[in-house]
Amino acid sequence: MQIDYCLILAAGFGTRMGNIGQKLPKVLWPVFEKPLLELQVAYARSLGIKRIFINLHYMGEEIEAFCKSKEAFEGVEFLWEKPEILDIGGGIHNLASQPSVKYKGKLLVLNADQFFYLSKDDLFRYLGPYAKSPAALFSYWVNTSLGYNALEMNADRSIKAIIKNKDLPPDTKVETYTGISYVDLAQLEKIPGKSAFFDSVCPFDKKSIPAILLENVDYWDFGTTKRYWETSFHILKTYREHSNHPFLRFLVNQRALKTWKIDLQNISYHAKFPQVVNLGPEVVVTELGPSIILNKTDAKIGQDRRIWWNDLSDEIK
Repeated sequence: MQIDYCLILAAGFGTRMGNIGQKLPKVLWPVFEKPLLELQVAYARSLGIKRIFINLHYMGEEIEAFCKSKEAFEGVEFLWEKPEILDIGGGIHNLASQPSVKYKGKLLVLNADQFFYLSKDDLFRYLGPYAKSPAALFSYWVNTSLGYNALEMNADRSIKAIIKNKDLPPDTKVETYTGISYVDLAQLEKIPGKSAFFDSVCPFDKKSIPAILLENVDYWDFGTTKRYWETSFHILKTYREHSNHPFLRFLVNQRALKTWKIDLQNISYHAKFPQVVNLGPEVVVTELGPSIILNKTDAKIGQDRRIWWNDLSDEIK
């Protein structure tokens, strides 16, 4: 089996990233030493995918300028969505309609702000039975208290329905869509313009769309300020307990995580005090309270959990 293309979704408005997200595009938020988008490109390349696309809309000029200044993005292709954002379905059709693609080949779709870290061998092992499907989604077990929707499945593992979180019982384990999908572009009905993913790419009410359940695979979610906070510190705690973890090895190999900056006793990074992740150039030697500092070290002292970027900060509740 072969995957010809990868689309990394980067066109969203970043509304779940607080005040900072309105100035710093979500896809450029750092996972320690490297931005999310750069790590997703590296991950796609580790899967052997030759052509990588990034869709752009909100703050697209800033994202494209950043990428073009970095060697890591050499050969990556940018797909602009103008004047309106096309939604995920429209974004996939925008890629499929490119003259060099023409609705042919196999596509892997990744969210820029989430990692389900699978090796190349594991990915193709999961996908193997579904090579002839029009599409396949990857799913995962979550608790409804985290706000996710649920997939309702048929007996053959095809999707029957999507249940909104508000209609689910609290504190219940459910299967949800991860945001990662596989699409056979040749089996897509050509639909131009804006469209929703489950209308124009995975219409499970018209086609049999399987969901591949990822079990025993860690989920690393940076999609909101709270999840960004929790995942950043979870990485440090995981390193203390399992430094050889595959995702952590990936971060170290990509020079996103500098192990000499980790304080295992205090669960901190580039700081002399507990609960501080400092991504600025100078080590933090002043007690700040729980903080993530994205690019400088002159954050203010406080008791609240805060993320700092330039003169902006967001409290994590």
